[in-house]
Amino acid sequence: MSLKKRSVFCYLVWLILCALTGCSPEKEEVRTSAGQKHIAGKASYGEEEQVLSGFQMIAEHEAKPYAIVGKEKPSPEQGSRKKKAYLTFDDGPSRQTKHILRILRDKGVKATFFVTGKSSPELQAYYKLIVNEGHSLGNHTYSHNYGYIYSSVAAYHKDTDKLNDLLARTAGVRPDIFRFPGGSDNHLSRKAGGRHIMAKIAREMTNIGYQYFDWNVSSTDAAAVTLPKQDILESVQSNSRGKNQIIVLMHDDDHKTTTVEALPDAIDWLKKQGYQFETLSKSSFVFQFLHPPG
Repeated sequence: MSLKKRSVFCYLVWLILCALTGCSPEKEEVRTSAGQKHIAGKASYGEEEQVLSGFQMIAEHEAKPYAIVGKEKPSPEQGSRKKKAYLTFDDGPSRQTKHILRILRDKGVKATFFVTGKSSPELQAYYKLIVNEGHSLGNHTYSHNYGYIYSSVAAYHKDTDKLNDLLARTAGVRPDIFRFPGGSDNHLSRKAGGRHIMAKIAREMTNIGYQYFDWNVSSTDAAAVTLPKQDILESVQSNSRGKNQIIVLMHDDDHKTTTVEALPDAIDWLKKQGYQFETLSKSSFVFQFLHPPG
């Protein structure tokens, strides 16, 4: 084959390959291992968002990206224009707790901490400090161990009691509100206790006097170990719009430094939107993903 024919043949092969892979002579394209498409060095917004949401759902034991529509319990104030924000922090206490408390103190805001069991005396001291500063404590189970707490109704009840015993000793309170690790509709619980385990636990805990809370605004700070501050702030803003009463999910964890950084701006923005800040209690606004029958 002559050099000219060989060149023509190679060019035709190259064109066929471009057609099959979607590239073109005018547009450079690369693909990352995560499956995101980038054109000329810039990510496609829609596809990038889809990958992020997928990652969040893999990490669903930490956060749901958006509220589930149509499962909000009626509230006496739901039809009013009164706007209330309930800031909630899961998984603490941690090394970030003191920073969160300082910001809340500086901003004159109260919040709810859904805490877990800690053995360190230093971390246990925060239980009492949270209460002394006018915030609410909620039960987030002692162990936060999915395989154990969701293995049976009795296991969840026992783990909850273990934490409440600890909180009674260290803070002088026994919370009657709680949040399920992963929320009330998490799918990871099915591996431990079966398809209906969440409904069974929710029914039992409600029947013995507890109230559980999910959230209708996620900061998405669990989408990564440390999510960029601006992403957290934008999530709070976008997920709050159009809602009079919001329960905001954030995390109190050693690694959530950017959650702490975003918190002052999030509070300021919510204040500008007319929200008043309150703590959760059995008589406050409720948002639940799961409503167990009976």
